[in-house]
Amino acid sequence: MAEQQSQDQNNIMVNADPKVLKGHYANAFSVTSQERDVVIDFLSHVNMKGNNSAQLVSRIFLNHFSAKSLIETLKNTIDQWEKMRYENGGQK
Repeated sequence: MAEQQSQDQNNIMVNADPKVLKGHYANAFSVTSQERDVVIDFLSHVNMKGNNSAQLVSRIFLNHFSAKSLIETLKNTIDQWEKMRYENGGQK
């Protein structure tokens, strides 16, 4: 029973506006660090006919603890993806 309660405490009900659920495409990013926050800018970068520009898609502010957790989660996710992809006959 204690294990079930622990799992329930780790679940978070997320409410999201349908516009947010649609998401945005970003193919570039910029990361800066301030005393209290890490700022990640997600960008849509286009280089067409000499017009090298990027449109800001989203700006996220994270505290340093959340940023570190994000880094670890991204690394684990990519490691799992590479393991699945390359163990199934793909090449690096």
